[in-house]
Amino acid sequence: HRAEADALPARYVNPFIGASTNIDAAGAYHGLGKTFPGATTPYGMVQVNPNTITGGDNGSGYSYEHTTIEGFAMTQMSGIGWFGEMGNFLVMPTTGELTKVAGKEDGRMAGYRSTIDKSSEKATAGYYSVRLSDYDITVEGTATPRCGMLRFTYPEHAQSRIQIDLARRVGGSSDEQYIKVVDENTIDGWMRCTPECGGWGNGDGNANYTVHYYATFSHPLKNYGIWSAEIPDGFVRKRDEVDSMPYMQLVASAPVMTGVSEITGKNLGFYTEFATRQGETVEMKVAISYVDIEGARKNYEAEIKDKTFDEVVSQATDLWNRAL
Repeated sequence: HRAEADALPARYVNPFIGASTNIDAAGAYHGLGKTFPGATTPYGMVQVNPNTITGGDNGSGYSYEHTTIEGFAMTQMSGIGWFGEMGNFLVMPTTGELTKVAGKEDGRMAGYRSTIDKSSEKATAGYYSVRLSDYDITVEGTATPRCGMLRFTYPEHAQSRIQIDLARRVGGSSDEQYIKVVDENTIDGWMRCTPECGGWGNGDGNANYTVHYYATFSHPLKNYGIWSAEIPDGFVRKRDEVDSMPYMQLVASAPVMTGVSEITGKNLGFYTEFATRQGETVEMKVAISYVDIEGARKNYEAEIKDKTFDEVVSQATDLWNRAL
């Protein structure tokens, strides 16, 4: 049995190694790996990762020293600084009254970000989980090469929710986004990211890409809404600007539209609400493509459509064992 266990190297992986970006909090200048602890597969295109901060030198979107989480992204880079890149399709489970911005960790602006129970945080090769203390929600993430999957375990609440910041990007904002409610379980769309809206090197890295997505929810989309912030022409949307109070106030004051199933905008958000029982789980599957929405849908059907969460975790672990 010992020999068999030793042949499974994924069990020795600690994804938290290097997951530090904060010089002051870490107490060291060197050794900040700027890695992320989220779920991915070897050379995978999707990284299901908790994001604790937007931009700056926190290019991986996460730092172990941070005490709050503002969402879980589907794309992430590892070992990068200089304003960072990706961190697209930021998903957050919440309860209670809807808020449209993550807010500030220091409390200057309230938002949907949540403190986390660090003792609950767990990461293995291909799996991540944490408890959001503010909502009493446990979040679990796993991935296939081109898809991500999130499982949320809710408390009893009449107003539970999954919300998505479609504009968010680690080092700035996406330039334009599109969303369509396809049916009562599915959304698709895209997010176009350009250097003019920041990203790698605050735009100087010239990152220019479009993330197309196809996402399904295990709980039907019966009570959903979209918000679209009116961003004035000429308003700079790089990291320092989108993290500023004036910009966040623009988003926070955006009107919520119900009954709208398709829209393009500069700063879009989406939510779906439902009542939950204590311990009820709701799952979300997200496929992406850098080519088109049809490619994202095909990735969904090929890799994750009929798989359970536990099956995806097992598959990811197997891929890591083989690669290691």
